[in-house]
Amino acid sequence: MDNQEILKKFISEDLLNNRQQVEADDDLLGEEIIDSMGVMRLVAFVEETFSCKVPQSDITITNFRTIKAIDTYLAARSL
Repeated sequence: MDNQEILKKFISEDLLNNRQQVEADDDLLGEEIIDSMGVMRLVAFVEETFSCKVPQSDITITNFRTIKAIDTYLAARSL
């Protein structure tokens, strides 16, 4: 399972309690799929699952708007 699939599964199952399936391009924040508490839970999940400390300054709309954006952020962090 790739990073995007892992993120989709977490968001759909844990954050949305299987009420909604998300796609890689869905605007998680703009479409209000997740709220600010969801973002914090998502950041904690990213840190734990991908062993990647996310500094407060990196928790931005650019980095966490979509699953693709999160995947791009993770790829840049691993360089």
